[in-house]
Amino acid sequence: MTALCLGELALDGALRPVRGTMPRVRHAATRGVREVLAAEANAGEAAACGLESFGFATLRDVVEHLEGRVRIAPTGVPERAAAPRHPVDLAHVAGQETPKRALEIAAAGGHNLLFVGPPGTGKTMLARALESILPPLDDAEALAASAVHSVAGLTDPRHPVLTARPFRAPHHTASHLSLVGGGSPPRPGEVSLAHCGALFLDEVAEFSRGVLDTLREPLEEHAITISRAGGAATYPARFVLVAAMNPCPCGFWGDAARECTCLPEQIERYRGKISGPLLDRIDLRVHVPRVPFEHLRDEGRERSTVVRERVAEARERMRARLDATGRRVNADLTVAEVKRFCAVNPETESLLAEAVQARRLSARGYHRVLRVARTAADLARSDDVRNEDVAFALLLRSDP
Repeated sequence: MTALCLGELALDGALRPVRGTMPRVRHAATRGVREVLAAEANAGEAAACGLESFGFATLRDVVEHLEGRVRIAPTGVPERAAAPRHPVDLAHVAGQETPKRALEIAAAGGHNLLFVGPPGTGKTMLARALESILPPLDDAEALAASAVHSVAGLTDPRHPVLTARPFRAPHHTASHLSLVGGGSPPRPGEVSLAHCGALFLDEVAEFSRGVLDTLREPLEEHAITISRAGGAATYPARFVLVAAMNPCPCGFWGDAARECTCLPEQIERYRGKISGPLLDRIDLRVHVPRVPFEHLRDEGRERSTVVRERVAEARERMRARLDATGRRVNADLTVAEVKRFCAVNPETESLLAEAVQARRLSARGYHRVLRVARTAADLARSDDVRNEDVAFALLLRSDP
């Protein structure tokens, strides 16, 4: 039987672990390989991919195993780690019903989301609550996301397969290399480490415009190709982008409680950090207002576990409807699939026509509104896209 041998050989004959075991093993499996000989620290990763895996400490152990003198038992499939505890629950956020609803739609349909509002209104807390309502990873997603972490050397040898969806939150001083990947050999960046999960950019307007524009390719193609003199590497990058920003440098433009001290050109320059093509790829743009005092002590707020159940149910509806297309979520629908699955009645079509004219929506924007409306209908357990679904989708696509 053909076997895949993986490991770094030290001068003393010891076998050291290597990065990228999982994608190598998964590729080998497609070529008919059913047995893996690897360093002990990598054996669990190989076993998690469904192949018979043997872990060795030294080259001598490998030779003795192959000659039949000392047979090593195959490594068992590692257990999944316990589900993580999420630090932020939706019940911790006072008020903000519309932003919460937008967050639920983003989690269910895989839509990108931008929160805009004054300091202290809960934008960051809302964004971090997304982690608690994302649906569970299925087996294929867990292996795909874990494979990227394996390449980056971030895999836990005891639990190599991820239990929860990744949630990455790079600082606004991050370079384009750390965001999209780079180096020699090419390593995955934050957009790939967030594959099957979410990428959170807090204070997004503080990022360099050049860095932000590198997001355009992965947001559109769901993959990123890194080319270097020694070769090229393509990493998956299917993630939900959630971003938060102030409306202006001082943060109080449009705030009824505080006066904005910024000049018009300062506001224009600040918002210009997010280019038009990038903003057009963000489905949901939601204002997060100041919370009235009487709402701060509200009781009976909906918990993330309840919302997560609705999100998971909506995902199942999408999966059943899109099974023949190879898509998983509404945000991935092609133009032809939007026409097929997001049909609306004449009254709703006229509402869309007015919005396209009044807001100067691009063709991309028009189709993104329909995708969001389809997700809102799925959350409402509706087979048809209703007028109220389209109206709410339009409400959630306001300018920052």
